[in-house]
Amino acid sequence: MFDHCLLLHPEQIARIESKLPAYTVGSLQRKSQMDVLLEFITSLLEFPDPGDKLKELGELIKDVFQLMPSGKHMTGRDLGRLGPTASLKYCSAG
Repeated sequence: MFDHCLLLHPEQIARIESKLPAYTVGSLQRKSQMDVLLEFITSLLEFPDPGDKLKELGELIKDVFQLMPSGKHMTGRDLGRLGPTASLKYCSAG
């Protein structure tokens, strides 16, 4: 029998045990995010004034989730010499 790993999603475990193809990690992640969002909306609607609670949460989100600059993009980097090398000039002339 399949050894249950704590890191596997319950729906993934069911697929593996049923000998069906596993789900992609991305699709499981998106489903989990939507499950959490729906649970949040449900609990938000139980407050006496959900609009005020949502504004309060919005302010908390601004404080907690800071957008970080990407190190992968080339903006602001010194790219050095961008002209062709001597060997490339030779190849293109031939």
